[in-house]
Formats: sequence, C-alpha cells, structure tokens
Amino acid sequence: MGRRSKALIGVGAVTLVFVSASLAWAAIAAAPVKVLGGRGSQMLPAATPGGGVLSWTLIRSGQVDAFLRSSGGPKIQLNRRGLGWNGNISGTEAIYQQVVRNQSNIYIYDTGTQTRHQPPGVNTAGWEFYPRIDANNVLFGRSGRNHSWRVLLADTSGLTTTLLEKHTGRPVRQLTPGGVAGDWATWARYAPRTHHGTVVLYQISTQLASVLAVPRGKVQYASTVDHAGDLFYVRSGAGTCGRGVTIREAISGGGGDVPLARIPRGYDIGVMNVVDEGPGDGVTIYFDRVNCNSGFYDSYKIVVN
Repeated sequence: MGRRSKALIGVGAVTLVFVSASLAWAAIAAAPVKVLGGRGSQMLPAATPGGGVLSWTLIRSGQVDAFLRSSGGPKIQLNRRGLGWNGNISGTEAIYQQVVRNQSNIYIYDTGTQTRHQPPGVNTAGWEFYPRIDANNVLFGRSGRNHSWRVLLADTSGLTTTLLEKHTGRPVRQLTPGGVAGDWATWARYAPRTHHGTVVLYQISTQLASVLAVPRGKVQYASTVDHAGDLFYVRSGAGTCGRGVTIREAISGGGGDVPLARIPRGYDIGVMNVVDEGPGDGVTIYFDRVNCNSGFYDSYKIVVN
C-alpha cells in the first residue's frame, strides 16, 4: 500500500459489515482524471465544489510546500515557512499542516480575508498532523512520545476538543485522520508489524464508532466521508504496494459496498478527499496516486453520481 504519514474510542464501538450490493464495477463512477502532474510530486489534493479552488502539496527539489489556486488566479503558498502539508477546503477556509524545525502545527488560510490563523483548541507541543475541516469542525491527529497516536475532533465554535481514538506503546498502531463532513468523521488504523489496517466511521451526534470489516489478505485505508455518511476508502493487498488497489464506497444505511475505480498495478493511493457537489450532482473524490517504483505522486479526481 502507499505512503503512510506520521501521525480508545471513548464510546461504544460496533463492527460495521457492509454487504456488497453488486459484483460489477459501479457504473456511477467516471474514470479517474489527472488534475495535477509534472515535475516532483503533486499530492494531497482537495478542492471546493466544482473545482473552482484547488489545494495540494508539491514536493520538488527537497522542498515541501502547500498551495492553493483559484480558477484563473495566481498560486498561493499556504505555509509561510518550513514544510507545508495540505488538508482540505471548507467554504473560504483552507486547512493545512506546517512543520518548522521539529514542531508541527495546524493553520487555516482564509481565502476571503487572505489571512492565516491557528484554529483554537488544536495546537500543542505535540505533533499535530493530517487536518481536515468542515465548517466549525476540525479533525486532526496528534502523535507524541512512546508511540502515542490520537485522533481528535475540535469544535472551534464551542472550544471543545473530543478524543475519538488513541493508542500508545507497542505494538504500534498508527491512527490517520481521513475526513469530516456534517455529522460524520472517519479515520484509518494501521499496524505496521502485521500489515493489518482498516477504517472507522464515526457519527458525531451519537458518538458511535463503526469499524469496517476487512476481507482476508486485504488492507483498507485512505478513508473520507461525505455529508450523507457515505464512506469512501481504498482496499488493496496487505503488505504490498500497488496490487489489487481499488477505490470503494460503503453506502450509508446499509446501502451496500461497491467498487468505484481500479488503480493500475504498480500504483497506490495515499490520501483521498471527497467534495459534495450539491443536491443531485453527486460527489467528486480527489486523490493522490503514487508510482510504487519511483515514489512520485500525481493527483487525480473521479466523479461519483
């Protein structure tokens, strides 16, 4: 599987088993289309509805920067210094991770005021990473000493931060935030020693976390979620890069689990972000695709109706 970035469910958990609604490839998804390529790695893509504003991370010549660009507008560098890792966009706010020396913090860039600020209740002396934003909700990870990994959800309007899951010590379990939308959040779990990994869907209003069952010999990761609670994720062969990689959708309310796109052999996916296009217009999934041999990334999108 692809790159994995450094990154106790406090409420009841259930195992979520989705029954496949179809053995055929879902006809509701268009073929992936490249949106960013060229020299270096173009990764961690996100956008606004319609793709009018695009954000991503560019790695070139040892420099890592997060950028934002409006249609026909200039490219804006989000991180003012250090390294910049993109998150996603909600309304006029683009969230990203900035690493300066040995400190990693989360920042928000407002496209309307062209100002940057730290979201309240998020940054500490720990290592904050993989931020996602939807309105007042900020989903992010925090790691620290003794192989400590946490997934947290901050409500910036009420200045409350909720611990969604944590793991400390060995064997290591990496916890990677995936996405937040409306009443839903998702993240991934991965155990490097066993190569076992799957994704979690969390409903904010009920505080109920559901774990997606994993077929034997497979691993699941790179999850994201839309406002309807539909879960999008990647499934591939465990312990490998670029074998049997598919983008899938677990439809909310027991609507089935369907494959959307197959990724060519030798390529894998690091991160996905889903954008709701509005009533009746479906969603667009933005994702980065890595060449397992070269390690370079390009960014793509698929439209799901």
